[in-house]
Amino acid sequence: MRLLVLTHTFPPSTHANAKRPFYIVRACLEAGWQVDVVTSPLGLAEPSPECLAHPALRVLRLDDPLGRLLRRSRANPALFRLLALAAAGLLWPDTSRGWAQKALRIAVQQGRYDRSLAFILPASLLLSGRVPGLVNSTWTFDYQEPVTPQQRRLRRRSPLQRVGLPRLAALERQTLARAGCVVFTAETNRQAYIAEGLVNPNATAHIPYFFDAAAFAGPAVTVRPDFEIVYFGTFDWRGARSPETFLRALAGFLAQTPEARARTRFIFYGTWLPDHTRLLDELRLRDVVALHPPLAYADYLRALRESQVLLLVVASAHALFMPSKIVDYFGAGRPILAFVPRQSEMRHVLDQAGMAEFACDEGDVAGGVAALTRLWARYQANTLTGGGERVGFWSSATQLPRYLEVLRAGKAG
Repeated sequence: MRLLVLTHTFPPSTHANAKRPFYIVRACLEAGWQVDVVTSPLGLAEPSPECLAHPALRVLRLDDPLGRLLRRSRANPALFRLLALAAAGLLWPDTSRGWAQKALRIAVQQGRYDRSLAFILPASLLLSGRVPGLVNSTWTFDYQEPVTPQQRRLRRRSPLQRVGLPRLAALERQTLARAGCVVFTAETNRQAYIAEGLVNPNATAHIPYFFDAAAFAGPAVTVRPDFEIVYFGTFDWRGARSPETFLRALAGFLAQTPEARARTRFIFYGTWLPDHTRLLDELRLRDVVALHPPLAYADYLRALRESQVLLLVVASAHALFMPSKIVDYFGAGRPILAFVPRQSEMRHVLDQAGMAEFACDEGDVAGGVAALTRLWARYQANTLTGGGERVGFWSSATQLPRYLEVLRAGKAG
């Protein structure tokens, strides 16, 4: 079986969306498939050797001028934001159009594949439906994130993008109608696509994010000694996924329990936005906060297992998303301090996994203080644990066989 994978990000990229393509490609190689991956340098701090080597694997990283410009401008946050907002407002369907057009030309030039798998985002990969004869029943689209339904719920700032929304919906409908299967990581997203008539329900499958069972099956690690609440990733500069509720809860907890301050730390790994530094000053938390850049994949897995408490923040504006980190948290087996909308799918996932003991509503500062107080008591008693048999549903051992069966069949199971 010859498989083409189109994914904007692929390890050693530290981008959160890189993990799912990596797991699936690795499983296909283990199943004896030949795999070509067309990707980009997104999430690579510097040129790095590929982290997956196999005689049946080819990885082609394509760059584009806009991507290079944005990476060079990151040293100047104000310039980066200006360029990113301008590109997001002017380019259709998104800023990855240049990369996607290169990737689709490669797909055409390489000839016929037995199966093709395209990961959304970026939305620009949906332009594949406009390439004559390219997308057919052998194609699967994997929606890690929503496109049109999300833009209906959270309107774009750009008038050009708002005017172009019907055109974007038509592109999705046209492209997905030609595909054999459309896979969604979130059931709420699948239902939204069905409700808006963007996809045939019989051509869809819900296969959630899953953690790599092998990565968490190694010997037990030593958890770091301090009372550390650890977060991986980024917060939203538009405020939809903000650290504010957690930071106010942390400040409230330390005010009520001053003896905990010497042992308490908030450890952040990712891209910290300068907009959020004012909260650290306002709440006098500078002495308990450590900001670090994103971790390489192996270091990320180790840090997950060594952490006392893992922080999850989900916004109601992102109700159609499933954050990939939630399943890695399950795999690590550490307690989760979660700020999650009470009626959301992700709150339901936490409940199903038996990991909702320290869950609060997304804006519940008092609930966060109470949860931190309970976690501190468990920390002092050396009884901070998490996970259990119920998290196995979100394991690669459970979900990868389902995914490979969809790819083999070329349609929803």
